Amino acid sequence: MEKLYIFIMCAGLAVAGYFGYQWWQGSQSVETISIEESETEAPAEANMAEAEETQTEDAGSSEPAEQETAPVMSDEVTGYEQGEEMARLEIPKIENAYKTFWGADDATLKQGVGMYVSEWTTTPDQKRHTVLSGHRDTVFTELGELETGDMLALEYDGKRYEYEISKTWITDKDDRTVIVDKDTPTLTLTTCYPLDYLGNAPDRYIIQAELVSVSE
Repeated sequence: MEKLYIFIMCAGLAVAGYFGYQWWQGSQSVETISIEESETEAPAEANMAEAEETQTEDAGSSEPAEQETAPVMSDEVTGYEQGEEMARLEIPKIENAYKTFWGADDATLKQGVGMYVSEWTTTPDQKRHTVLSGHRDTVFTELGELETGDMLALEYDGKRYEYEISKTWITDKDDRTVIVDKDTPTLTLTTCYPLDYLGNAPDRYIIQAELVSVSE
């Protein structure tokens, strides 16, 4: 009986140690920031308004418009290795910033936030649909505090892309309608739900945001 008790204790400690290490590994990619630190100098809509003005001028010009090039989807990008750090996500409301890694496979998500790579999604510079995923128990522990109108920022390749949250919802973990191509610049965050669930959560929590500015 004593041996069984010792075995159970050792097994429990091993499991606790394993999950503790997983939590520690993911949490290392999270950085605390201040709200002032995340603010940009220009008004949020400034760069988007400038872009719209340029488009209007082009539309009124007698010169023939250049043919629009097709976006480069993320599965066509060859510049990153799976699990390579390549961007930084900021969520000012909860004063956290997250190292962001290429890919959303299990190994990558253990490092922190992962950028989904697929034929339907892009990096933010392509101004289509960028999807970021993270575990609810390591990096996205406070995602439930975000509301419509809150801001997100994604730093990528020397530029800062700011988005305003337009919608949040809960869906089944097998829902395949979330990760789709979009014509408008969109950032989507996904994590397992319920956020305090123990074990494999049955649902996904989705946050969708629209691009409002781009700055250097």
